[in-house]
Amino acid sequence: MIAPRIGILIQARSNSTRLPGKIYLGLPENGDRAQIEHVYRRMLRVPGVAIVSLIVPENDLRLIQWCRIHRVEHFVGSELDVRERYRAATRHYGLDVVVRATGDNPCVDPVLAGEAVAAMRSGEYDLFSFCNLPLGCAVEVFQSAALMSELVAARPEHREHVSLHIKHNADIFRVSHPTHALGSNRLAPGTPRVTVDTAEDLSVVRALFSRLGPDFGVREILSLYEREPELFSTNALVEQRVFAKR
Repeated sequence: MIAPRIGILIQARSNSTRLPGKIYLGLPENGDRAQIEHVYRRMLRVPGVAIVSLIVPENDLRLIQWCRIHRVEHFVGSELDVRERYRAATRHYGLDVVVRATGDNPCVDPVLAGEAVAAMRSGEYDLFSFCNLPLGCAVEVFQSAALMSELVAARPEHREHVSLHIKHNADIFRVSHPTHALGSNRLAPGTPRVTVDTAEDLSVVRALFSRLGPDFGVREILSLYEREPELFSTNALVEQRVFAKR
């Protein structure tokens, strides 16, 4: 049996709404590496992956130039239709399985990403992601056939949220969002937020990189959360944007 070709496609853009230019900010505060560089470098460590690429909007000249200067693999696609950007990149790289990461998540854990890929393949799911980990540590994995599927009529929100057409149709697609053992009993009373969407988020994540170095994972985050929960209080009230409803 031929092994599937697996690729990690990192969704990124320069002009985020709440914190423009965040992907270029250093981590820690005086660090040499930009946020997006940490995401890319971490994803290169996921085993069994054929390609890691930034998926860039066609009008984002700043990010395109950054990728060229830093010799980072990238694919340029539709600005407004993010799902089509992913579809075009999937075709371009000839992928059977897509791992979706984002430029918002410099704490993404490559070990967890590898576990998610293995779990999805063993369960033959169309989409797989862990559901009970610190926000910003995990990825989602889906079959390219599900990404390309036209079984579901496209709605406007599907263009913005890459896999929403899969998640909203569990009667058609095989979707799994299990809990992970690391997060099961360690997240009360809340879940630490380690994604970067606001200035408050950036403050927390910079503190993590300062305390833990560049290569920490979810285990180290949870251990620090148990010892010093106040470190994560700065962004505890930040409202997370959610996927559009049915």
